Amino acid sequence: MQRSILLLHSSNNPFFLHSSLPPFHHSSPLSAPMFPLLFAFQLGYPHMPPWANALIALWIWCFGANVGSFMNVVIFRVPEGLSVVHPGSRCPKCLNHIGWYDNIPVISWLILRAKCRFCGLPISSRYPTIETIVAAIFLIVAAVGPPTRGNNLPYVTEFGWGGMDVPLWLIYGFHMLLVTTLICAAMIRYDGHATPRRLYVPALAIGLTAPLVWSLPFVTSSLQYTWLPLHPVPFDAIGHVPGATIKHMSPALAALLNSLSGLAVGLSMGWIVAAIGKPKRQRLTVAEIPVVGLCGLFLGWQAACLLAAIATILDLLTSIVSRLNHKLARIPWTGHFVLLIVLYLIAWRWMVNHFAWLGVESTIANFGLSALVVGFASLLATKLGKPSPWKDPTEQQHDRPVGDASMSQPAEGDLHGILNSPSYRLAEDDPDFLTRPDLRPVRLQLELLKPEMILAEQGVDSTIVVFGGTQIVPPETAEARLADAKEAAAANPDDPRAKRAVGRAERVLAKSPYYDASRDFSRLVSSVCQNNEHCDYVVMTGGGPGIMEAANRGAYDVGAKSIGLNITLPHEQAPNPYITPELCFQFHYFALRKMHFLLRAKALVVFPGGFGTLDELFNTLTLRQTECMQAIPIILYGKEYWNTVINFQFLADEGVIADEHLDLLDYAETPEEAWEIIAKFHGDAPHGEQA
Repeated sequence: MQRSILLLHSSNNPFFLHSSLPPFHHSSPLSAPMFPLLFAFQLGYPHMPPWANALIALWIWCFGANVGSFMNVVIFRVPEGLSVVHPGSRCPKCLNHIGWYDNIPVISWLILRAKCRFCGLPISSRYPTIETIVAAIFLIVAAVGPPTRGNNLPYVTEFGWGGMDVPLWLIYGFHMLLVTTLICAAMIRYDGHATPRRLYVPALAIGLTAPLVWSLPFVTSSLQYTWLPLHPVPFDAIGHVPGATIKHMSPALAALLNSLSGLAVGLSMGWIVAAIGKPKRQRLTVAEIPVVGLCGLFLGWQAACLLAAIATILDLLTSIVSRLNHKLARIPWTGHFVLLIVLYLIAWRWMVNHFAWLGVESTIANFGLSALVVGFASLLATKLGKPSPWKDPTEQQHDRPVGDASMSQPAEGDLHGILNSPSYRLAEDDPDFLTRPDLRPVRLQLELLKPEMILAEQGVDSTIVVFGGTQIVPPETAEARLADAKEAAAANPDDPRAKRAVGRAERVLAKSPYYDASRDFSRLVSSVCQNNEHCDYVVMTGGGPGIMEAANRGAYDVGAKSIGLNITLPHEQAPNPYITPELCFQFHYFALRKMHFLLRAKALVVFPGGFGTLDELFNTLTLRQTECMQAIPIILYGKEYWNTVINFQFLADEGVIADEHLDLLDYAETPEEAWEIIAKFHGDAPHGEQA
């Protein structure tokens, strides 16, 4: 036996549709206009504690914000014909992929201060704005819906604050699908694109199938809550016997007719707006006609008639005002329409209660009157308003010359390609451009200016440069390496390389006290000189391991600043961890690095080391010999080592250097002796003030 579309009222079914119901004049605490205060302080389920309602509200807000974030992707990618799933989100400027932690709606935008983490590209405030608006819509519509047992829906005869009603939440989701789809359509139109048809496909499919599935007997019987039709207002407008509608019609067929009638009326209204606007002042493109059709499909033909008429009137007012404010001309007709749908969902019951023709008492005359209003208002809008900023893409194709080479391109152009083109990047953010050979002078100047400016900002007035071997490690580390070398040699007694490794490890262990000496020297200098905002004699190293690490570590021990000038090398690219983070610099050019070593130098202390140490030593000696730099003491730490490495006296005896050039060098055996040489040379610190 076929079931009637409407269930008769009973104590077990307090919600039902009734074609001859009065326009809600019964006394009810919520029958008055409910939307002005949105139930004020009574939002949520009264049987739940406030914290539980707050958690539900927070979850809905977060869910809505995430939906809004996905809508941002849809709005940008769908008009370009791109997938909304692959590839993942990335910056259109530097093309770096955006991690999940930078994709948290609203919050990530605030944390990043509206800039890309990698390239600093400003992130438009439109993204968090859409996320916030969508989250607010989700929360507001939810607040006036399921917690009130559907009090925003028409034809609810008994209501009150109740528990979780699954069907009401499903209806809520059904309506939110409509709202989110139309917001995407409105924003795509606002951006000047034609709305792609595939945007409407999910909503159209669900809008047609959901009412059919909802009305099936096994579904309605399985919902062990209050059963409420997905379309509260039936499609027919003729009075019937109380308690039932069209006889001998199955619920599925009635649901199908309800959907099709709403879709047909909505498409008709949309066609009227689009047809009257052609060709120059079009208010609605052909591609947007489904927007009104979806409204009728989801909310009924009565809603489509009313909202299309009001949206057209608002569009007329906007068109008139746009003569004074050109920005208003960009507000699309769809924007007014989606705003009205949200308000309609909030106040649906109230409007049907006060305007009976929006409910079961509606007739075909209401459709005709709405069509006249829509047509007349659209005609006035096209006459009085400014030309629309957009054209129908079908007309744009017809306007093109036959031989136009751009005919194969989308009517909207290639915005994505423009944003991702290397030529669109700012020169300062384009690494491919900055690394060109022609830009070498610019790069040299940048490496000169950046450390110079930062050192001045940090109050660094003068430095003491410390150099030494990277292989010289603390004694305990050297002992461990020697033990490993001996173990390896014992395992391979005939391997000459293993024996050689033992000898080298023994020599490194013998020089390991220099690590502690470098650390102690840095402690001494840093504790004496860095006692004010302007720092004198700040320890500066090459930023590497070994002796340089020890010097940075000594300053770190006493809480003082130290500087590291790192260089891009194949095997020594990472700085040691004891450099002051704000004073660690990386260089590409050796020349600029050497220049910064000596610009502020008050002394050079050279511990035992290899080629790099010798390079810095002889570079400084040459500049001092030729008087091309300020006078500073050059201290060789460990006289025995340096006399073995090079015999400076032999150079003087051979006549290749002058005898007075030997005075450029000083020798020290203890940190205190090295510091005393520096202090006497500059006269900065009497002996009694030393540590």
